[in-house]
Amino acid sequence: MITIQVCVGSSCFLRGSKSVITEIKQLINQHQLQDQVILKGNFCLERCSKGVTVKCGEKIFSGIATKDVRDLFEKEILPATKHFYNEAKGL
Repeated sequence: MITIQVCVGSSCFLRGSKSVITEIKQLINQHQLQDQVILKGNFCLERCSKGVTVKCGEKIFSGIATKDVRDLFEKEILPATKHFYNEAKGL
């Protein structure tokens, strides 16, 4: 199970965190990962001046715009879900 946290503090909200969350939700559904990914809003990841901040597991990414979500999802989230799936199956 991987947890994705998107900052919804005032600075990130004004910079588009709601759209980022919507895009992540769509990708989770598209890849049928509802049982492997927890998506949460989080107040302040303390990177306010760097744009929308997303935390995937223990990794933190700042300056994320809606256009960046697919790339982040494919490079960070999909591999992490495959890793956890393989661990759960004992592979």
